[in-house]
Amino acid sequence: MTSRWDRITAAAGLLFVALVVASFFTPSIPEYGSTADELAAGITDERAGHQMSLLLGFLADIAFLVFLAGVWSRFRRHEGSGGMMSGLFAIAGAAFVATILIAEGIYLALVQAAESADPSTLPTIAALDYWVGLCTVPVAVAMMIGATGAILSTHALPTWLGYLSGVNAVVLVLGLGGVFESSEETWFVAIGGFGGFLLFLIWTLATSIVLLMRSRHRTEATA
Repeated sequence: MTSRWDRITAAAGLLFVALVVASFFTPSIPEYGSTADELAAGITDERAGHQMSLLLGFLADIAFLVFLAGVWSRFRRHEGSGGMMSGLFAIAGAAFVATILIAEGIYLALVQAAESADPSTLPTIAALDYWVGLCTVPVAVAMMIGATGAILSTHALPTWLGYLSGVNAVVLVLGLGGVFESSEETWFVAIGGFGGFLLFLIWTLATSIVLLMRSRHRTEATA
């Protein structure tokens, strides 16, 4: 049973990473600070691409929730039902997905409003979409702290994955400096935001591969 759940968790993690990478090839929202006309034109001209980006994002959210539940279950088995670090990982992970869903909801409103709403509202919606995304950083930091504590204290996963999640938390903390800036063109946002998110994808991919390999070895040993 454990091997099967590890395989499901790994498959969900791999699917999540694949969907996120696929979304990189869809149109992006016009640059932050664009005028209402530029936003309306940019979104309307590539409406199908933006809709595909949203679909990929929603599917990725589902996959990540399955991955989150699987990893939390593994942490909980090793740390115990009252384990603080596994609990922190689960709560922060759920908050992480919830915040992303809010940002995606605003993005959906932007795409829908580009054709039917007053164009003057588009810059405000676009600003909300961008800066709400920053709110994913503190919960992502907490999630990675939970993962680090659970891995290093229980060895539910290889130790190097615990160190990687710890480094990820530190890099993401840099992104919190973005609250002091009025523009996205800052090294705080660039390093802490994109760099931290890239490390998070690497951690998720590595964790999924480890779980898949362990599941395969356990199945072969049983056979």
